Amino acid sequence: MADSVYERQWRDYRSRRWWFYAVWLGGFAALGLIAFGLLPLIPKAMAGPVFVVAGLAWMLGFVVVAVRLQRFACPRCDRAFFVTSLSYWPFARECRHCGLARE
Repeated sequence: MADSVYERQWRDYRSRRWWFYAVWLGGFAALGLIAFGLLPLIPKAMAGPVFVVAGLAWMLGFVVVAVRLQRFACPRCDRAFFVTSLSYWPFARECRHCGLARE
């Protein structure tokens, strides 16, 4: 893989994918930690807003990383790797436009 002419782009893809999973799964862990670790320690009047703000921040972060992953450009043709004009397939193993195999 290190000798690939597209190594920098594939490294960027792996980084985007890692952030996607980290935010997605990390949000569950963070909300669980807040719900069971922090909320019992603060006044009940603040518990709801804290949980809502944390949940909204997680959702916003998830949207940002998901869109960033979705917009990954194919190293060969520079078009959206997972998106065609009519569909999006996040599990595609090759570019939806030029057929370049995913590393």
